[in-house]
Amino acid sequence: MAWIEANGLSLRYEIEGGGPSLVLIHEIGGSLTSWDRVMPALGRRFTVLRLDQRGAGLSEKVRAPYGVDALADDLAALVEQMDLPGPFHVMGAAVGAAVAVRFASRRPVASLALLAPALDMPETRSAFMRERAARAMAEGLRPILPITLDRAWPEATRGSDAYAAYRAHYLANDPHGFAYANLALLGEDLRPEAARLDCPMMLVGGTMDAVRPPEAVRATAAALPRAGLAFIEAGHFMAAEAPEALLAAIRPFHDRLLNQEKRKAS
Repeated sequence: MAWIEANGLSLRYEIEGGGPSLVLIHEIGGSLTSWDRVMPALGRRFTVLRLDQRGAGLSEKVRAPYGVDALADDLAALVEQMDLPGPFHVMGAAVGAAVAVRFASRRPVASLALLAPALDMPETRSAFMRERAARAMAEGLRPILPITLDRAWPEATRGSDAYAAYRAHYLANDPHGFAYANLALLGEDLRPEAARLDCPMMLVGGTMDAVRPPEAVRATAAALPRAGLAFIEAGHFMAAEAPEALLAAIRPFHDRLLNQEKRKAS
């Protein structure tokens, strides 16, 4: 692991693998370790850059609200210092998908894979996120597990080692950083912005996702006429919970793009 000063913050990141560049953007409550179970396969095909976003994991803790713009600026500043070949393939989970879209609207990307994408925040959901943020700041993470992690991870697989590891990391979150991440998407609707992008795009939803259920992912896909859509048997944190199913869903998408890149280079 390594740290770098980017956009006025200390950000933890890792670079692994070889091949075209792939950037991974984690979800609320996650970190770069959210991708651990898919990294062996991705690292065999891509040079993978993943980071702890501001306030998360082992990146610098913050004590002021921020939005999607700041998260995209953090990523852009990090990428500019990494000297990785572009354009980048980008994969974002949940609110990380919103960061991916905003990043892609500012610089060319080779593709976007959006997992359980949170590109908008309806007012009913906004009220819940504000309440959850306030409780996290006042009480910490453990008291809100029933309305956060346990709602997002299917009960049938909560006895797994993957759940135990994710839960331990989740409880280690800085409550303020977690709270501000909950507020980052308020007032945003990135679906029109995503629809204007001309890069290849794929959405993946979880059939057991209670946070971004299949009907919500389908509605997002309907606003993105050029995007592919797939569903896997998983909850919200699919990279940690169902890595094999996720990899199987996105592999054909990446295969097609990598083959096109090879033909262009030959």
